[in-house]
Amino acid sequence: GIARARRRSLGMTRRFTDDDETDGGQVRSHLKVVKKPAAKIARELGSQEGNATVTAIFPNQASARLDADARIVLCNYRMSTLVVDTLKRERSPVCVGDRVRVEAGVIVGRCARRNRLVRSTPNPRDPLLHVLAANLDFLVIVAAAREPEFSCGIIDRFLVAASAQRIEQVLVINKTDLRQPDESRPWSHYPDAGVTVIETSAHDGSGVDRLLTLLSGKTAAFCGHSGVGKTSLLRQLLADNDYGRVAAISAMSGKGRHTTSGAVLLAGPGASSLIDTPGVMNFGLIDIAADGLLVHFPELHKAAAGCAADCLHDAEPDCALRALPRYGSYRAILSSLR
Repeated sequence: GIARARRRSLGMTRRFTDDDETDGGQVRSHLKVVKKPAAKIARELGSQEGNATVTAIFPNQASARLDADARIVLCNYRMSTLVVDTLKRERSPVCVGDRVRVEAGVIVGRCARRNRLVRSTPNPRDPLLHVLAANLDFLVIVAAAREPEFSCGIIDRFLVAASAQRIEQVLVINKTDLRQPDESRPWSHYPDAGVTVIETSAHDGSGVDRLLTLLSGKTAAFCGHSGVGKTSLLRQLLADNDYGRVAAISAMSGKGRHTTSGAVLLAGPGASSLIDTPGVMNFGLIDIAADGLLVHFPELHKAAAGCAADCLHDAEPDCALRALPRYGSYRAILSSLR
């Protein structure tokens, strides 16, 4: 008890790795001193002040791609000039995709973000937030047609997070080469929700050209469960068979084996920037209230016009949403937010 009190008094907290919530993984606890910027010095930079883009995060360091010559350099943080929200602290003061200012190998400032993909850390006692990526044009949610079986739970959480940040959403159904021609498509309702759906196979390359065309000149983050084939798909997009490490599905659990240990920004074709993120099991939503959730399910929000004025869209027998495919997913997220 005395040791814990002393650590709290010193501002010490847990340090997470980017794979702290992967299939079969364990959260490892470490201790570090949380440094706070000097409030009188720290300021958020304007977009014209940035001269580099963060490409990867390491303990107390980050790599950044310089605008001047596209070189990637390893930089230290100058904590006193980085803006940190003291009420909602982030695991790192910068994230992949951030526009920053680099001077003499040091990140001295972070520009205002257009948006961010953020989740809560898995430990409810720790207030740190995990920002996976920032300044996105697209969020590409990768799911598998088979191995592992298609599941909509985490897909809808990613879609809600992207909608709240006004990031355009793409659902990629990978491993379509494993499907039988007469199999149903449990993802067929997503276009009604305004989501672009692209079926691909990293094995034979089908659908990859369509995805490349869509992402040309854009910044896109790739996310999803472990084992759905994000790394294999990125190999196709990058035309680089040496990128990443590919692992087979676990025969014991039927789930994917995590291979990407941290988010990384890659220079893609057509002047695109592709951000590979670690596979996750869960995705805790941030800054979304229960009474504001429905708008992020656009097809449900539209159907709600047929409900009674006092309908809460939560198990009422005459609710107009009950017959829609994502009603169950909506109620599950609603319950978690409450």
